[in-house]
Amino acid sequence: MNTRLAVAMLWASVATAGEGRGPEAPTSLADAPPNTWVKALVTKTGWREQPLFLHVPPLKRFVMASGMQAYGGTVPRHYDTEELDLAQLKWLNAYPPDVAAGRPESGPVGDDYAERRARMGHNGPELFYKDGDHLRVGAGGQWLESRMGYEWCYVPDDGKIYAYLHDTTLRYDPKARTWEDLKATPRTTCRVWGSMAYDPVNKEILHAGGDGGSADVATWAYSIARNEWRRLEFGSPEQRELHAKAKALRWQAKALLGAVCNRFAITETDAEANADLARQAAVLASEAQRLADLVVLAKRKGAESAAGDVAVQRLGAARAVSNRVRERLAEQGTSRRFEHLREVISEARAARVLFEQVVDALAVEPPGRARSQTACDPIRRKIVLFGGDGLDRVLSDTWVYDCATRTWEQRFPAKCPTPRAGHILAWLPKAQRIVLAGGYSRDWLAQEIWTYDVAANDWKLLLHIPLQSEDYGRQKFSPNAPRITCREVQTGAVNDDDVLVCVTPAERPSLITWACKVDPGVAASAPLAEGVAGTSGAYTFNRIDPAIWEQAAKPDPEATAKLYRDLPPNVWTSLDFPRYAPGARNRWGTTAYDTDRHQLLFWGGGHATSQENDVAHFSLRGGCWTLGYHPDDPIDKVYASQPTPLSFNDRVHVPIHAYKAYCYDAAAGKMLYFDRAYNPAVREWEPQPFPGLEHRGPMHSFMAPTPRGAATYSDKGLFLLDAQAGKWNRLPWDGPPFGPIWCDGHGLRYDSKRDCLWFANDKDIWRYDLATGKAAKLGIAKPKALGQFLFWGEQVYLPDADLMLLMRLFTAPDGKQRNVVWNPADGRFYWADLRFEAKGRPVEFKDNPFSWSDALAYDPELKLVILNNSSDYKVWVLKFDREAAKMEAVE
Repeated sequence: MNTRLAVAMLWASVATAGEGRGPEAPTSLADAPPNTWVKALVTKTGWREQPLFLHVPPLKRFVMASGMQAYGGTVPRHYDTEELDLAQLKWLNAYPPDVAAGRPESGPVGDDYAERRARMGHNGPELFYKDGDHLRVGAGGQWLESRMGYEWCYVPDDGKIYAYLHDTTLRYDPKARTWEDLKATPRTTCRVWGSMAYDPVNKEILHAGGDGGSADVATWAYSIARNEWRRLEFGSPEQRELHAKAKALRWQAKALLGAVCNRFAITETDAEANADLARQAAVLASEAQRLADLVVLAKRKGAESAAGDVAVQRLGAARAVSNRVRERLAEQGTSRRFEHLREVISEARAARVLFEQVVDALAVEPPGRARSQTACDPIRRKIVLFGGDGLDRVLSDTWVYDCATRTWEQRFPAKCPTPRAGHILAWLPKAQRIVLAGGYSRDWLAQEIWTYDVAANDWKLLLHIPLQSEDYGRQKFSPNAPRITCREVQTGAVNDDDVLVCVTPAERPSLITWACKVDPGVAASAPLAEGVAGTSGAYTFNRIDPAIWEQAAKPDPEATAKLYRDLPPNVWTSLDFPRYAPGARNRWGTTAYDTDRHQLLFWGGGHATSQENDVAHFSLRGGCWTLGYHPDDPIDKVYASQPTPLSFNDRVHVPIHAYKAYCYDAAAGKMLYFDRAYNPAVREWEPQPFPGLEHRGPMHSFMAPTPRGAATYSDKGLFLLDAQAGKWNRLPWDGPPFGPIWCDGHGLRYDSKRDCLWFANDKDIWRYDLATGKAAKLGIAKPKALGQFLFWGEQVYLPDADLMLLMRLFTAPDGKQRNVVWNPADGRFYWADLRFEAKGRPVEFKDNPFSWSDALAYDPELKLVILNNSSDYKVWVLKFDREAAKMEAVE
């Protein structure tokens, strides 16, 4: 064994074994053993997040462009495009030759340049700027989002770089240092979060991954010759039919899990409470076997054969778990042993995961994912994809695209990297392997380097650097290696000498350039004491885990029923429960109330607050909060809302804020956010929308439940959902217009006595009769005590009292904070003498305690007013008695 190899083996074993502070980093790339990260260059400026970054062989340099140089303000900016000369360890500003004179060779271009770039997008969408006669691509700022992700690739045939940003197909000439907009018609789906790789056989660019709901997930190809994107189709008709059946079975598994969760939390209708869940589990197990039989009998060829075998194995496991759920539910019988049901939920959730993995196995192309780089093996003419971000989980599947046949093959290697996304994937030209480095997971992920042999279908671990705790255990990183947090993309590329270079943003405005000489032959002989291999197709889920709330919950229907019976009238009472819903206190939106199951359905957030899309259920009868699923993460730093409306699971991403744009519709039995529906029985969003609704987003629209169906008022008109027909219909409006409705302060509520909708803004109240379509403006005199608005956004109609109760408290003449009601019979506002109690003690407020994040609801069966006080993590309930409310007119 030569000395160099011996040192390399020793280094690899030290770098991957045990705990402690890890190895000391080598001081230069030349002196470093193979498979060792070296901090090659640290620049005081040059910070970028998610830039385009690749190696251009004719230049013998790396090119970095666009990405985010800042998120706001004026910072030292390098040129939009830079080159890295690794031999000189120097970054160079890649000016076009005719604008380079008098400018710095490297580093910040200058104050004037930085100030002008900081304002890009200030007056509207602006992707490009001009430098002399040259079109240039911006590099981020407060009003310009230009994270490139992996939406770029190098095409060796013409020596150009191609990229996709904001529905624009771009081309960069590294020799001329010029950009051009190719004016190609944009892709209609998968617009962000995907990856591009060059197909050397068909002379086109393959695009895999990207955003969208289940109907949007696709593989696209860009023809360089025709300057055209097209969506590709995959799989035999029989395989596509099997995949559709697997998706239907997955929904059945979700429905079973939702039913068990609802039984546990006491959030069932009477009919659902009498359903035989053991039989439902038995049917699921039987259907699993039936699908397995169909897969076995299918005429599978090529890649579909191996995938079918794996699907049959997973169906067998899913059937076994479903049968265990059936047995546990049969043991339960008609009794409600909540500790037992909690265990059944765990089994049902395991079954759902297995059915999801069946869907993955039978997929004809990679299922939906974000932030998964692709890399081409030009020797075998294959393009490789591994893992990615499923938004509620990270993935660990291996896919190989055969350029010659234009087909995807899912592979199932004996071992593979653990689930991850945002990792580097590149081709090693000397070793003739695919290299994978770094990435993130839903927990802290150690820095690793793997190689993949496409011909042998073999993943090998070259380097694993154990995590070390920092910041009192709140963060964990691998020492002497690129530092990536739980949501950051790792950007890197490989040169002709198999040197892997990674650029990571450090403390602003600094940039760190890492380098590693990758050598699969060295690590193949070295012992690796650490580094756990993954299982193909496994998931790592979001850390907001429904099981956390299930473990905390202690449903007690007898105690809650007694509490409600014994409530004194006109006393707001704070409920005790073990754990509030996840998320921030400033969600800035309403809460839907499911009158059929007696539960709050709490969703929303956005902007500078929580952006996960969980729907939290609060059971009035069970006295606990629970969740239906691991929420989808907001993986991008956004100013207001996510760049795409749906997750891969067809769940609605939280908009800028939910405001008043969702409600429960008893006729449909679902919670609606515009045209999308959440099914509380299944605890999942449904994939199909309700068409016919026109709106301009939640800032300009309100929704309210009525017995006829959910009503939506937007600047496009008033609409009513016909649940039976499955569509929205525009209602006539005969009378003075209400005008635009605004998210903060305006009001919309149904009045069951008059079968009408009440609209309120800052000046007046309108009545809209649902039976006739006639609208009338009341001409209300607004009392001074109310301030800016009349209803202040959250109000509830009390049918027994025939009053509208406002959530907000107002300063009464005696200086105390009091509730106000509005009387539809005489059009006047009244003070109501309502008190507050928490833990048996009176509560006095010096100012209105309820914010734009709190919400009011009424349960007509329980005759309770419910206030979801999310800004203080409380839930209040009230029995309203009009006679005892000591109502006095608000002057």
